[in-house]
Amino acid sequence: MKRYASGPGLAVLLAVGACVLLPGGVPSNGDTYRATVVGDGRTALADDSGCTTKKDQPVLADQSATPPEILYANPQSWSVHPTGKGVKVAIIDTGIDGSDKQLSKNVVGGQDFTDSGGQYKVDVDGHGSMVASIIAAQSSTKNGMVGIAPGVELLIYREAGCNVTGGNTEAKLTDAINAAVTAGAQVINISQDGYTADADLKAAVLNAYQKNVLIVASAGNYGNTQAVDGSTNHGINPVMYPASYAPYLLAVGAATQDGGVADFSETGPYIGVTAPGVSVGGIFPDGKIWIDNGTSFAAPYVAAVAALLIEQHPTWQVDTVMKVLESTASGNGQWTSSQGWGEVDARSALSADPGSLTGLFGAGPNADGPAKAKPVKHGTRMLPVVDAAPAQIVVDQRKGAYIALVVAILLVVVAVAGTLVARDARRRRLMQ
Repeated sequence: MKRYASGPGLAVLLAVGACVLLPGGVPSNGDTYRATVVGDGRTALADDSGCTTKKDQPVLADQSATPPEILYANPQSWSVHPTGKGVKVAIIDTGIDGSDKQLSKNVVGGQDFTDSGGQYKVDVDGHGSMVASIIAAQSSTKNGMVGIAPGVELLIYREAGCNVTGGNTEAKLTDAINAAVTAGAQVINISQDGYTADADLKAAVLNAYQKNVLIVASAGNYGNTQAVDGSTNHGINPVMYPASYAPYLLAVGAATQDGGVADFSETGPYIGVTAPGVSVGGIFPDGKIWIDNGTSFAAPYVAAVAALLIEQHPTWQVDTVMKVLESTASGNGQWTSSQGWGEVDARSALSADPGSLTGLFGAGPNADGPAKAKPVKHGTRMLPVVDAAPAQIVVDQRKGAYIALVVAILLVVVAVAGTLVARDARRRRLMQ
């Protein structure tokens, strides 16, 4: 059963691919900076084309419409709703369009890691702006986009991109994570991946976790295609970093519009949850809503819901936030390597009580036990049934009936006794 219809302008090719940058920044396909080399400590955006560029993506046909996957989660339609007010969310990506107040109004700080002259409120790729809009876009008359958590404070770390010469490495990603933690981020969104296990990157993830900072990371987009960079073929569904550093972060796969899992969404023992990642709408630097696919856009969906939870429960620890998101997801406490604990359910998460969560049983992160340990439900214990006390008139009627019955029994006894006495008297007379 579909949660929302695709509608005009939402169809998009789901091919997952990326071209490669050769040394010196020369694109291997003759095009302009479409993707970055991955491997040997490099990273790439978890986008269906490896890089969000205007010419690659379709525009939403009705710009006045709110993208349907946003409506599916957006608490702005609720009578009483949180906005993420005061929660600091860091986005480590391609920057943000600082000229668009719909995107940049909530930016309170950031840093450039791409050798772009310190400019982090610039986005020449578009990927970071789309990610930021899913989290915190402000309502505007120019389009129907509004973020899931428009009250958050944004920290922008420009560390990736297809049109920059610096960044795009696990070393720079590590630096950005550490900078975000130092700046007081409570949630960090990472919509990029690398293939190389890196001790410094893992240490940065662990440090964030220990400092009570939730990292939400995209799972990667090579679930059904060969991950090739340069001369290296990493195969289908390679292990991705930092996503595989769960349970110290929350790794997010891409859900389809009918609640399934996108073919390109990577699988593995570290998948925590899924979120909408197919035909997702977001604001491009031209101010319009464009449509794209990828675990890149599933991650900010979850990061935004996490920010709402933290606003409501500022004393919760990061493991509690993750547990609530996982326990209230669509999997009902059961885990698979493709869907994790299921698709995130914003409304259920925001109304959850950590003291009475659905248990997590399976091989996934943050499990309460193995799948075979899932308890059998035996139903609700039955209590003894006690009739209500009868009315006084009923009591009096019952007493009268009891008295009449006793009198009748006594009369019968007397009559029988009299009959027996008379019979015995006759027998004695006859024997005389």
